[in-house]
Amino acid sequence: MRAETDIVPLDKRTPGVQAIEPLIFPVLEAVYTRREKRLRFLAEQRGEAEGGYFEFLSHLVLAQQQILKHMPLSVADGSAIRALPKQGCDQDQLEKLFLAIPYWQQAFLFLVQQVKFVVPEETRIMLESYRQNIPALKKSAVHLLRGNYTQVDAGLAVILWAALSVSWAQAVGQDQKHIQQTQPVGEARLCPCCGAQPVASLVLGGDREGLRYLQCSLCETRWHRVRGICVECGASAHVEHWTFEDLKAPVQVESCGDCKTYLKVFRLDYKPDLDAVADDLDSFALDTAVEQQGFSRAGLNPFSFPG
Repeated sequence: MRAETDIVPLDKRTPGVQAIEPLIFPVLEAVYTRREKRLRFLAEQRGEAEGGYFEFLSHLVLAQQQILKHMPLSVADGSAIRALPKQGCDQDQLEKLFLAIPYWQQAFLFLVQQVKFVVPEETRIMLESYRQNIPALKKSAVHLLRGNYTQVDAGLAVILWAALSVSWAQAVGQDQKHIQQTQPVGEARLCPCCGAQPVASLVLGGDREGLRYLQCSLCETRWHRVRGICVECGASAHVEHWTFEDLKAPVQVESCGDCKTYLKVFRLDYKPDLDAVADDLDSFALDTAVEQQGFSRAGLNPFSFPG
């Protein structure tokens, strides 16, 4: 297991077969270091003509990392974030609850300040307008958390979600032991810690060889799901895998013929340096090919919002 990994190795002091952990909490510093490195690599690989967006995203992730160092989440804000309902709260209720959590707003303002020189002028003007209009920003944040993605400008959504993500990930990290003991995982379709959609499936290597975990698009937590069943509906009879190569391809799509959904699969046991968010964005041609077969995506990439 490489030193820069964001997946903590199992404790080898315990003899015998290890129990499967229902949750793997992120090592955020390592997550951001790994992702920023991967984005820079993909930007260089694509070249100046196509790599600009990946270059921008590498700046955004680096800014998330700086938030961890320079303005860590307080215990009070962490408790307030964890107290928010995961589902079932309407727009007005959630907006009122957001008033008691200033941290995500501060994170957004910091991110805008860090990336405003690497975005187009029209995007910079739009972001500056939201810096001056916190009520509109709050409304947009709640839309994102409730899954109303098309209600938010896609350029705003990427940066705002990055602010929410670094906030929620720290909040979950503050209370790992309690969450591990109290949150049911089972066959969870959404993140057991925050209720957000997965980015993709990961098939792990190393001391968790072959185990599948879903990676959260918001708090970065991974939760275990048995392989060979549909993440969305739980069926197994018509699950298929698609690649542009062969079944040893490190990036695949798993589709379900019953509910007609799909989710990307990243085989870290084949290629350990893959990052679910960055490499999902880099492999959208595979999404397009599968969607042409009538399947719709079951997850969310926070670097690519609809609209």
